[in-house]
Amino acid sequence: MKKLLGVLTLGLLVGCASGEANKIPYKYRTEAQVDRDCKAMQAKYKDSKGYASESAGTNFAMGVIEQMRIDMACDPLKK
Repeated sequence: MKKLLGVLTLGLLVGCASGEANKIPYKYRTEAQVDRDCKAMQAKYKDSKGYASESAGTNFAMGVIEQMRIDMACDPLKK
């Protein structure tokens, strides 16, 4: 039973793994636009010290959101 479950899990992982994705760099934006947006977003959050919240979870979540915004700005495939 464990082998069958393992095979099914492996098959699911392989089947759902990202295959041929859009790998054309700078399809929607030019390299200059990506660099400009990326540098602007990095500068915006460079000195971010977090938020004056008593909840550590809130501080962590805001840090994750800031990093996601930076990653999205630096993504050449973003529309």
